Amino acid sequence: MKATRKNYFTHIIIAGFFLTLPFHGITTPHNTKIQTAKIQKEDPLFETLIDKAPELITLYDQGIWLEGPQTLPDGSLIWSDVKANRVLRWQEGKGVSVFLEPSHFQNGHALDNQGRLLAASHGKRAIERLEKDGKWTIVVDSYQGNKLNSPNDLIVDRSGDIWFTDPAFGINNPKESYGGKAVQGGDYSYRYSPKTGTIVRLKTPLVKAPNGIALSPDEKTLYIADSELAYNSNNSALNSRIVAYDIKKDKSLRNGRVLASISHGIPDGIVTDANGNIWSSSEGAIQIFSPKGKLLGKVILPGTVGNMNFALDKENNPVLYVTASHAIYRLKIKVKGK
Repeated sequence: MKATRKNYFTHIIIAGFFLTLPFHGITTPHNTKIQTAKIQKEDPLFETLIDKAPELITLYDQGIWLEGPQTLPDGSLIWSDVKANRVLRWQEGKGVSVFLEPSHFQNGHALDNQGRLLAASHGKRAIERLEKDGKWTIVVDSYQGNKLNSPNDLIVDRSGDIWFTDPAFGINNPKESYGGKAVQGGDYSYRYSPKTGTIVRLKTPLVKAPNGIALSPDEKTLYIADSELAYNSNNSALNSRIVAYDIKKDKSLRNGRVLASISHGIPDGIVTDANGNIWSSSEGAIQIFSPKGKLLGKVILPGTVGNMNFALDKENNPVLYVTASHAIYRLKIKVKGK
């Protein structure tokens, strides 16, 4: 079973658990804005992924900086408002409520192979998991005895291993963490096995500031967004690109290469569709690349795109949830996620 940023409707018991969580009341009523997204086609294959005038629905636009969209087994959607230190939840026909406050500056989210919610927490400097009893537990928070920096994003493979990025973006920003000292000696990515309790630092010399992370559909390729430019946007020599690595049978990496460079902003969250294309966030757009790194096209959005989540709507049609600056959108698309 795949357990990435997709929507799962098969975990009936777990879904019931999510429904019983103590929420904090309605933040905004059920009111949505429907518009048409602008697109920029660069390759004919782009039309197989999205319509020429795709529907774009605004679900919420009262945030500060939104990240980590994730659909839950019950069909609801959550996301982080990182700088507001809370996680919000949207339900069809009900609107938006507070899911978790304080969130300890959670950023990215994913589901494990049991349908449990995982979070990358800047505040706890950890990957944490929401248990069936409603309590959060620490999954991993250190490497070789030293605290992690501020885990940013994560993905779960078919075997249950958690791949995650750990830049210092969060810990360096007093609006996105409780502060502290980075002690890892740099920004790195890791793979953690819940089965064995083993954490491995990935050998990714081409990546200077890992951010978003994704796997190809066959899980033979790892993609990492290198957002080094975020440390100094005035220094054009810093990286703003997506790097790919082949994954060997023992899950070590080889054949690192730059898959694509991002123009206009930096890559933040990245996701892959069922065809293996890579959808990358950037300033004011989603940029979509083929598995070989060819730009297929862009979807223009009103805001800086932070992250995305493939899902299915109530009619079982593919959609993409997108966080962009202070808002979250639902974009109608033609392809399912990984």
